[in-house]
Amino acid sequence: MIDYHVHTSLCNHATGSMVQYVKSAIDAGLSEICFLDHLTLNKKGSHLSMEPGYVPFYYQSARHLAHVYKNHIRVKVGLEVDFDPENKDLVKKIIAPYAFDVIGGSVHFIENINIVSTKDTKARDNEDIDVICSRYLDVLQLMIDAGGIDIICHLDIFKKFGRRPSDRFDKKFDEILSKIRYNNLTVELNTSGYNHKANEFYPDASLLKKCYEKKIPVTIGSDAHQPQSVGQHYDKAIDLLLTTGYRHVSAFTRRMRYEIPLHKNQKK
Repeated sequence: MIDYHVHTSLCNHATGSMVQYVKSAIDAGLSEICFLDHLTLNKKGSHLSMEPGYVPFYYQSARHLAHVYKNHIRVKVGLEVDFDPENKDLVKKIIAPYAFDVIGGSVHFIENINIVSTKDTKARDNEDIDVICSRYLDVLQLMIDAGGIDIICHLDIFKKFGRRPSDRFDKKFDEILSKIRYNNLTVELNTSGYNHKANEFYPDASLLKKCYEKKIPVTIGSDAHQPQSVGQHYDKAIDLLLTTGYRHVSAFTRRMRYEIPLHKNQKK
């Protein structure tokens, strides 16, 4: 099994060395681990991200670990790019010199609201969840249209703190999933939701079912911010994927997707 969403201490809100994450993945019986650390150029979130100047070090460190542990596990490297319309061209310029394996796209900010922070709560909590969801989906569409990504990370992250929007967004989600399929993107099953008030995966079971019906490929990631979280909640995740109908998860090399089989009683 694989874990395609692992952070490092370079993002300033994760702990542990890159070696510790790799060793944790090996101990969990994983066949692949992919570092997907934050690249956030939005001024309100840049302090919780790797600085652009550290990208070369990050990239080379992951490639070095891939060589050192090549007989034990495949180590991949990518970025979780926080979509910011004002800086989308700069992001592409930062990424261009490196042969990353995968680029994930995330939406963490809508206008002046950080929808994922456990500290920046006032603006988010004072806004109606339907308004947050509506704005989030608008930005998500802009991110898909902008291109340059391979994976949609934590698709319904707006529910992180337990508030859920009304079902009036079902049609909008259907349109977005169709766009994801048209652009041949992959959706991540992010298992970290069980650590949050959401208490379910991102995306939830109903959205995952719609992904399957639209033939959207999925990958799986723990969103680990500490080594012991690598592969977290994978028993539930594999069961859900199989029950939904998926028989493969997606992995990437140099941004080329390939499939890894899923089966019952699979190791983490």
